[in-house]
Amino acid sequence: MQAAPKYVAFEARRFAAPDARADGRRRFVRLDGDKVAIDRVVGGVFMRVTVPTSAYRGVALRVIDARDSGFAYEIRLLHADPDLSVALAETSDDSDIQAEWRLWARVLGLPALVERAEGDGKPDQELLGRVAVRPPAPRRRGKTILARRPRFLARRKLGRPECCVKVEKIEELFGGADPDR
Repeated sequence: MQAAPKYVAFEARRFAAPDARADGRRRFVRLDGDKVAIDRVVGGVFMRVTVPTSAYRGVALRVIDARDSGFAYEIRLLHADPDLSVALAETSDDSDIQAEWRLWARVLGLPALVERAEGDGKPDQELLGRVAVRPPAPRRRGKTILARRPRFLARRKLGRPECCVKVEKIEELFGGADPDR
């Protein structure tokens, strides 16, 4: 498994990847922070395709094989054209695969996708354009009483009922307005 780059410094990576349509059944991929260059030979003709990373749909995590010992996972850079999709990492170790997947997505500035069917990547969280949508964070800390009382009243101590004087008879001191008039 190729280790994901550190977030602070991204060095260009060059690696060989399988390609069923290329001569020799392999292609060479150069991954920079802002572009992907794919070199391959088809029918004796050398070709280089350079695609900006912003043209990719996202970084997809998918299960490629189910074995008795566990699953085999693949992290790939997903493009609308399947020939331009690039496998970034492949492993059967499921302990670090999710962290690796999210790190690739963060480094490349692309959404993290879950691929359940070939080429059909769905975001792992709801997106509005390229921005993740989450429920709003609570504006005030903690207790439910804060939702009903202003902050300065929440800091005040409540009175104790045993110290309060009970009022048994209510007398009207002023007549006030007569509703029958």
